[in-house]
Order: sequence, then structure tokens, then C-alpha cells
Amino acid sequence: MTQTALDDLAAKLGMNSYDFFKKNLEFTLNDKAATYADEMEIAAKAIGWQEKWHPRGQGGKGPVKRGLGMALHRWGGGAGPCTCELKVHPDGSVETFLGSQDIGTGTRTIISIVLAETFGLPLSGVKVNLGSSKYPTSAASGGSITVGGVSGAHRRAAQDALWTLFDKVADKYKVEAAGLSAKDGKILNGTKVVCTWKEACQLLGLMPLVVKGEGPKKDGLTADQVGGVQMVDLSVDTETGNIRINKFVCVQDCGLILDELTARSQVLGSLIMGIAYSLSEERIMDNKTGRYINADLKNYKLPRIGDIGELVAIMHQPASEYDRGVVGLGEPPVIAPGAAISNAVANAIGVRVPVIPLTPKRVLEALKTGGNA
Repeated sequence: MTQTALDDLAAKLGMNSYDFFKKNLEFTLNDKAATYADEMEIAAKAIGWQEKWHPRGQGGKGPVKRGLGMALHRWGGGAGPCTCELKVHPDGSVETFLGSQDIGTGTRTIISIVLAETFGLPLSGVKVNLGSSKYPTSAASGGSITVGGVSGAHRRAAQDALWTLFDKVADKYKVEAAGLSAKDGKILNGTKVVCTWKEACQLLGLMPLVVKGEGPKKDGLTADQVGGVQMVDLSVDTETGNIRINKFVCVQDCGLILDELTARSQVLGSLIMGIAYSLSEERIMDNKTGRYINADLKNYKLPRIGDIGELVAIMHQPASEYDRGVVGLGEPPVIAPGAAISNAVANAIGVRVPVIPLTPKRVLEALKTGGNA
């Protein structure tokens, strides 16, 4: 059911669409209903839904109408296949080799974080080698499978390597291997320093310790199913057809977050992409020749800073999410913007613009014809 229909039905029941939708979550999204309900509450508070909401078509006096829209999204995000070769050298340096790639989403950073935290080292103590077919095979970027694949494989390899080192340290310093831990460049027995990381690695001899990591495996390190709630507050000029984003809020879950900065950046990037495909990006083809007519930055309109509005990315991080393990985040947040923005426009002007992008021309045509509600 679209939000337009929800608005009408909810109004007859004396409810706004948010309350109506929340009451029916269990019937449509039963296995994630509780998560979505929590995310809806957080998003509604962040955007001021209860204070700003109004029935469809009552967006205010004058030509500029204001509206609220909401959408939910869902994605798989399960870990993809990955094999890595991890080397711990006698001088204490660590490096890994895998045939994955970093397309700007922070894959190198995530791998470095996993290894550094496992070994108790700074990020500078880890070198990540990827992007070559000479390295062990790993999946291509697609389906939001990369982060789970690479993080799981490297965590397993790092733990295997660390246990081997602990056995050597235990034998050398006459302590129990089970009581050892690695932190801040040191090997600890409880709170007592046994040796430094480099001293532990010297026990390897002349050759590095080489460990193979693989995945995915059903060991709790990774999982699947990711979702989120998005709400948008926007204004529509009914004389020009222009749409302006006032505020866009996304509350996103993705299991165990390895690096919140890069995770939030993924969400913010998705919101920008969503605004782009919802309001301006459109490929125009010549049906006779199959040529792409507007393949240039003059006619293919990308959003500028002034077109974006205020973006708010909130990572949903209760203990239950951490317990799930790592889940991919690449694509999920880009699913809902088109629906959320379309719903907000319908709420503002009272009619639905049936095709995206919601260009000024299409907004004016919908106002003239009554849209396709």
C-alpha cells in the first residue's frame, strides 16, 4: 500500500500515516518488525514527524507546499567468498594478500581495522595488499557482500595466527596460553605484561608465520539481512514545479559496525544518490539508434550542494545488532529515497507524480491532470 493510500485510510480512522503504518508492521515485515519499529521512532523524533505531519494535500497556504514522506528498505548483505593469505613477520610487521578491491568504500580500512584490533596494533602496523589476480581469490564488489567476506576471512586468519603466537609465548615465558591477550603492542597475561608484540614475533625464527583465511562460514562473525527507515521533509513550489529537500533522515541497521565513520559515509552517499535519481538524474535514449542523448554534464543533471538539504544518518546499534555479526551496507540505503521523496511530494501537493525523476515538468503535469494517486 502506498503512503498516499495510507494517508487517506489513516485520516478516516483519525490517525496519521506513521501511526497506521507502525500498527501494521507485524503483518508486512514480521521478522524485522521490532527493528523497524525502533528505527521509525528514532527517525520520527529526528525529523519532527508528529509536529510537522499533515493530511495529504494540506501542505500550507501559498504556492510552496511542504510535505513528509517515509519509506522502509531491506537487503541481503550476506558475506561473499573470500580467501586471504596473512603473514606475520619476525620483525612484528603484518601484511595480508587478497584478490579483492577497494572501489572507494573503505575496504582497505576495514581489513586494517580487523587485523589491527585482533593483534592489538595500530593501523600503521598493518599492510593490506589487494587488487591483483596474483593474490588469493575474493569476490567482486556487488550485492553488498564485500565487507562481510573480507572481515570474516581476516578475523579467522588473525585469530589462528594469534593463537600460534600465544603458544610460542607461553612456552618461552612459562605461562598459560589460554590467559594471554594482545593489546597496545604488548602480550598480556591478565593485566601483567609478558612481552612486547615484536618480542613475541621474534619467536617465529627466520621465516614469517603464514596463515590462510577463508569464508564465509557459519561461525557468528557475519550474517545477512539489513534494513532501515528513511523520512524526508521537503517543499514543492507548485508554480515552478521545483522540489527542495529540507531534511532527510535515515536510521540504518547493519549488524556489527566495524567503523562508524565509513558506515555513516556509506549512508550519506546513498541519500545523495537517492536525491539525484529521484529529482534529476535521467538517461534519455534515442529509440531509433539506441544512442544515449544526454551523456554529458550539461544535460544530465547531478545535484549540487544546494540541492541536497540537511542529511542525517543514524546508525542503529543496539546490542542485538552487534550480536548478529557483520552485514553488508553498500546498497541498502539507496533503495528507499525514491519512495520516501515521492511520498513526501504526494503529501505536500495532494497528487502523486507517477514517474521519477520528479522533474519540474512532471510535477506541473501531475498538478494539472490530478496525478496518479
